[in-house]
Amino acid sequence: MTGIWSNPWGLDFFDLDFLVILTAYLFVAFGQITAGVFALGQGFLIDVFSGGLHGLFTAAYLSVFFVILLGSRFFNLLNPKGQVIVVSLSVLLKNVMLLILLRIFSQDIVYSKTLLLISLFSICVTGLAAPLFFQLFNHLRGVPVRMVEGASPEKN
Repeated sequence: MTGIWSNPWGLDFFDLDFLVILTAYLFVAFGQITAGVFALGQGFLIDVFSGGLHGLFTAAYLSVFFVILLGSRFFNLLNPKGQVIVVSLSVLLKNVMLLILLRIFSQDIVYSKTLLLISLFSICVTGLAAPLFFQLFNHLRGVPVRMVEGASPEKN
């Protein structure tokens, strides 16, 4: 019996990976440890409540954390351009890691031809949505815009 990589609700095309955005925001707002614990916890919870391979999503979300950690050294996560790049790379690596691990541990899995396009669309949508969510989270936390962009306070 072969498995099919698909979403039963048919919403693959609008796949926004909110957990990656949230992990990146926690990394910026609360630090490495908080983001790492969140990524580990989310991966573990998804593994527990899914019927799939144990450790699959834990590994995927830990890889997201490490991409964010490494990407933050090269790109400024306080800048929208850096947010788009780092979040997009994180989703890309997460998708690639999931596909590789599924292929290794489930030899009978069959991928649809549109999986690549849907995955690319998900990467782009999630990356482009990241700055919007970062602004929303900052607004909800009451963080002034000038503090977010790293500008020095104006002297009058």
